[in-house]
Amino acid sequence: MAVKLIMTDLDGTLFKNDHESISERNVTALKKAQENGIKICIATGRTKSLIFDAVARVPFADYIITSNGAVTYDGQTGEIITSQLLSAEKSKKVFKVINAHSLTHEIYFEGECFLDGYSAKLYNYGNISAHYLKVLKDKAIVVPDLSEHIGERGVEKINIMRIAGNELADVKNALSEIGGIYVTSSIPENLEMNNFNANKGYALSSLCKILNIGENEVMAFGDSGNDCEMLRKAGYSFATANAWDVAKNAAKSVTLSNEDDGVAVQIEKYLENEREKL
Repeated sequence: MAVKLIMTDLDGTLFKNDHESISERNVTALKKAQENGIKICIATGRTKSLIFDAVARVPFADYIITSNGAVTYDGQTGEIITSQLLSAEKSKKVFKVINAHSLTHEIYFEGECFLDGYSAKLYNYGNISAHYLKVLKDKAIVVPDLSEHIGERGVEKINIMRIAGNELADVKNALSEIGGIYVTSSIPENLEMNNFNANKGYALSSLCKILNIGENEVMAFGDSGNDCEMLRKAGYSFATANAWDVAKNAAKSVTLSNEDDGVAVQIEKYLENEREKL
């Protein structure tokens, strides 16, 4: 089956370990695929204000999926194509669980990243580069009360920054009692809460319907827990060599690491095979 859409995660997949650099080989491979009639989609856990690095390097992307699938944009016009937001009601229930455990957290809301004063003072992620931590701190908007700020509007995603051990299990159990939310992780020791239908796999299916193509005509790349649904659904899916085991189990195959241009390697192989058929 011919590939008509390529979807790739950013951090740990298209980005190198600095969470900033995209190799020229990866950019060239994506561009060549597009020149061969394949649509290009960035699918990230980041919100819109945090993807300028990728937009600058891959400005030709046809679509951008943000916040784990909560919002899909037209990559060229910036128009919102689909959105699946976590309701204000459920968001506030999540806040209650978070506050009961005094956890640092942030929300992705209307394309921006927001923190309350408590979390702003403790804002820190493990397992990310100094560059990306600076981006997060520079872009985050501090408000007195997140619940009041969102009012009755839905949010894209709620992130708990650092949580582990017994507390992780307790919080997961409390969140499961809320119902109707999708809980995943993109880096160790974090939790991410979305609308139940807001995951990259659901976004893949929605985009396929819009493009009138099959899920088996999609090539997808990812490395962590929030990529699993996308990797399961795509007809051609690759976890990078540096990927979590759950991502490798979800993918059809494993490619080279993000540091070794694993995305480009598979695109190049596919395009070469297609040329040989002519």
